[in-house]
Amino acid sequence: MVDIEKIKEYVNDPAKLEAKLKELWGKIDEKGEGSVPHEVLKAKAETFAKNKGIMALPEFRLPTEEERAKARQIADPNNTGKVDFEGFKKLAHAAIEKAKKEGKL
Repeated sequence: MVDIEKIKEYVNDPAKLEAKLKELWGKIDEKGEGSVPHEVLKAKAETFAKNKGIMALPEFRLPTEEERAKARQIADPNNTGKVDFEGFKKLAHAAIEKAKKEGKL
């Protein structure tokens, strides 16, 4: 299950957050190529959500097409079809800010 307190710990400590994002990116970019296609990031995110029980939460819902398009724009502003670590970080920070605004963090 998701440990909100652990997430808050990362969110409130920039060094820990950076380290965790690097760790997660290593699991996403398993081959160390520096970037992954959008489909790979999406598949890895879905697997993570399933494994952590996020999809079972009553408030969970899949993103709309508009939300997915916005996420792609954040993570891949040059529309290359791939996401690199910097794009992944931007996407993570946008998700954190959204969760804060919604009172979830």
